[in-house]
Amino acid sequence: MPTNQLYAEKNSSYYGLVREEILVLIPKNARRLLDVGCGSGDTSRAAKDRLGLQEAVGIELFESAASAARTKLDRVIVGAIEELELDFSEGYFDCILCADVLEHTKDPWLNLKKLRQFLADDGVLIVSLPNLRHVVPVLKIIFDRLEYEESGILDKTHLRFFTLHTMRNMFRETGFTIQQIETNRSRSWKFKLLNLFSLGLLRPFSVFQYIFVLKKQNI
Repeated sequence: MPTNQLYAEKNSSYYGLVREEILVLIPKNARRLLDVGCGSGDTSRAAKDRLGLQEAVGIELFESAASAARTKLDRVIVGAIEELELDFSEGYFDCILCADVLEHTKDPWLNLKKLRQFLADDGVLIVSLPNLRHVVPVLKIIFDRLEYEESGILDKTHLRFFTLHTMRNMFRETGFTIQQIETNRSRSWKFKLLNLFSLGLLRPFSVFQYIFVLKKQNI
């Protein structure tokens, strides 16, 4: 199935959502923000309103979502990040967001290196990525029941899959240091029991998403 059709089948809420757990990580002194994969622009708009950003720019692959984002952001660029020739000066942004976007790209390593040049020396890159080591996909692999899904870790539009180990390696290889790691966990009673009976040994398998605050490494 063509990629555009896969995304066209997504519910509209897939593109429009304020990511509160991302917002709290944006530096209070941020002035210029780049949101890669901005969707309909809700998170960046909220950041601009709450933090008084001077400029919020979005990059979005699909025109339908970009059209909505244009009503909220200062500028929206349509296209795939790996194919775009960005016209910003070096170090222009003091915060760049990649919230659940790198796993949808062909070459996340190339994209991180590309974005690095537009990040200020004291700026931060905020990245969220799904964790393949979550217990659900792990069990599906063990029992040979792995299938793509409409959303989540096994989203059928994901081109790359990561665990915490490969995430760390990717950031190091692309010139970033990790300043902070946050997690989103499954918190149902099933996971609580699993954690209890395993004496906490299986707690890492409840993480379905990692969120990183990164800074440029001196190279």
